[in-house]
Amino acid sequence: MSEKKEGHGQPMSLRERVHFLDIVRGFAMMGIIIVNYFLIVDSVKGFEMSSDDGLHNLVSWFAEGKFVTLFSFLFGVGFMIFMDRAAARVESPNKLFARRLTFLLGFGILHITFIWVGDILAFYAVTGFLLLAFYKRTPKTMLRWIIALILIQFLTPIFNILYNGMNTAAPETPYFADFTLNSHNSNLTYLDSIGARWADMIPMATSSFSTVFSMFLMFLLGAYFVKMGYFRDMELKKQLWKRIWIFSTLAFVITQSSTMLDMLIPSKNMASIEILSVLGQSGGLTGSMFYMSTLAMLYLFVPQLRSALMIFSKVGRMSLTCYLLHSIIGTILLLGYGFGLADHIQSTGTMMAALAVYAGLTIFSTLWLKIFKYGPMEFIWRKLTYGK
Repeated sequence: MSEKKEGHGQPMSLRERVHFLDIVRGFAMMGIIIVNYFLIVDSVKGFEMSSDDGLHNLVSWFAEGKFVTLFSFLFGVGFMIFMDRAAARVESPNKLFARRLTFLLGFGILHITFIWVGDILAFYAVTGFLLLAFYKRTPKTMLRWIIALILIQFLTPIFNILYNGMNTAAPETPYFADFTLNSHNSNLTYLDSIGARWADMIPMATSSFSTVFSMFLMFLLGAYFVKMGYFRDMELKKQLWKRIWIFSTLAFVITQSSTMLDMLIPSKNMASIEILSVLGQSGGLTGSMFYMSTLAMLYLFVPQLRSALMIFSKVGRMSLTCYLLHSIIGTILLLGYGFGLADHIQSTGTMMAALAVYAGLTIFSTLWLKIFKYGPMEFIWRKLTYGK
């Protein structure tokens, strides 16, 4: 009988990686780059988007909120895989994961300070500590929590509608609040932008509850998928993944229809706006599941495409490195202390820049992994986590 060893455990070997998860992670990274570059350009221009900008609308409808949500799902998947391995090797897997999150928080703080205010790493690290309470929970318990969180997310705006309808004396809450990222001001020098980024973080952090709530929901959903063994022996679970895809597709069509209807046919009726908004807020969840399950269908039912899909896996295996690199490249290209392209570039140029950066990261990741087992930031994170 094997005994658990005292120490810091061991990182996952290449043979133990699930190729499909790397593909999904790499695909999600492409979407994150596109959305983030559009966000930077929009913020520099004061979010003055023309309603007939078709490409921008497509990004808003089919990418915004979907890929970062998918990445949150994958974080939950990674948590469960990490803990299962750590539990087989060390006495205290919770401490090892807490150590891992602490260093991730450090990366996030450095990212905010020196690169870009749109960091997600710090939020992942802080929210990730909540997952420790669910590692030993049964799948049934986790599913109950997931359903409860989805209902809360869905019903809260409805309760707000009812409350505002009954409380006519209450001041009318504006439907949309303008938000300016001062750190994206074209007149700032790089040194000035450091202080501006932390000034921007104050309103962002205070208004981040819904983001953290959605993030934790996806963490739990990812952990649940691993608990249920959905990614184990996927070839034997084709019909299961087919059902997941059908359900996700139907849900995605419903939420996307509401979002597109809200944008294409503006209504002055506040109740209609709120109802469409309630459905639209679930677009991140339904969109992320639709994209992942669609990739699963291609991976399982069209094996001829696997070699093409594996292109995404290179970036997926180096997702932390590529995430930080896309921020560095994007801010240098788009912001004022760099080349300042955001003041002049249009939607087509923004999309081309995002895809070009992703292509460059794919080439870089492919070449790097021919020589090394892990990406540079992945190696540092593992070294700090495991201590060897």
